[in-house]
Amino acid sequence: MLIRLRGDVLDIGAGEGNTLPHLSRDVRLTCVEPHGRSARRLERAAQGRAVIVLRTPAEQLALPDRSMDAAVCAGTLCSVDDPDAVLHEAHRVLRPGGRVVLLEHVAAPAGTWLRRAQRAVAPASRLLDRGCDPARDTESVLRRSPLRIVSLVHTGVRGPFGTVIPCFEAVAERPA
Repeated sequence: MLIRLRGDVLDIGAGEGNTLPHLSRDVRLTCVEPHGRSARRLERAAQGRAVIVLRTPAEQLALPDRSMDAAVCAGTLCSVDDPDAVLHEAHRVLRPGGRVVLLEHVAAPAGTWLRRAQRAVAPASRLLDRGCDPARDTESVLRRSPLRIVSLVHTGVRGPFGTVIPCFEAVAERPA
């Protein structure tokens, strides 16, 4: 999914560069990573590529309107202060028809033991994992954003004690 992105690509919450191997070397990549240690590791991982690293919050992108062809949000919306603002910013900086690829974990269905477990570990997770809230309803955040959902597939990844952590892979776009 990521390898098909072209042109000016924004990686929102790029972390230490986990998406770099999955992006074409031909893209003009701008990465947003506000955490100093992660940004330094990202810069090392990106050596030899034309990458700009912005150490700003994802809620306040220091980019002009309609300046990006595509964006990536991978494991980001769970840990930002205001995920609604992040998707509004993504919408703002995308050119008409520009797409966002989202790979995010989400809250388990309400009323399930897994959702209760997510809520129970959320305070420790937010403290130890750069603000990650495993009980955040990220899919609802995407659905109320100004982006139009092109595709959304529910998936899961193996978690501790044999659990399956609910995730989704989605593509959304700024309407033309």
